[in-house]
Amino acid sequence: MDHKLPTAQIGEKRSSLHTLVYNVLGKEIISGALPIGDLLPTEAELGARFNVSRTVIREAVKQLTSKGLLRTSSGIGTWVPPVHEWNFLDPVIFSWVRASGNSETIIQQLFAFRNAIEPAAAAEAARTATQEQLALMKSALDIMCSPDTDFHAWVSADVEFHIAIYIGSNNVFMASLASLFREYFQMSFSVSSLNVHFQHCLQEHIQVFEAIAERRPDDALEAVRVLLNHAHEDVRQVMAG
Repeated sequence: MDHKLPTAQIGEKRSSLHTLVYNVLGKEIISGALPIGDLLPTEAELGARFNVSRTVIREAVKQLTSKGLLRTSSGIGTWVPPVHEWNFLDPVIFSWVRASGNSETIIQQLFAFRNAIEPAAAAEAARTATQEQLALMKSALDIMCSPDTDFHAWVSADVEFHIAIYIGSNNVFMASLASLFREYFQMSFSVSSLNVHFQHCLQEHIQVFEAIAERRPDDALEAVRVLLNHAHEDVRQVMAG
């Protein structure tokens, strides 16, 4: 009797196995269990480990390579490249970062990015934001200021407020960056707001909005710097605790 699977079922099973291998190896790279510079085990060794075919291993390696987590070279093999080659803006990589328990370094680097870009975005927003864009900032701020807003809704509104600043800059590069970083903002703000940050920073957000709405670029820039410095300190306290 012929017990072979139909072609569609074979493809589905291979896809499921490939996803399993891909997720395990990806998480091991992000967590450091597969360190940077280390060669990946051979296809035969990985096949034996996961009890899958070499084709499944090749498919998983190909996908990880496309995300910058692996690099392959003829005569050398496949290895884990430096972190700067990893595509941290990929949603799957973000999910692995969040699950790794090693997100502190990423959050610290996110603050370095925001300190370099966000004050300038606020200044540009003070110069160029449309009434519709200002309304988006105000809508998010109103949610944050409402005593009926719970923690999760507060964090989401905080994310939307800051993204609205980037969009309000009317600089295509700044606006695009904010959209790409949305999930990292969500993760960072959830950490910084675990203590009293979400209570004591409301006035700082109001000052940012007022400076933008009143077309005061220098004040908007400085207000964002103050807000970011305090938020960064809150993150340090949470991480240290």
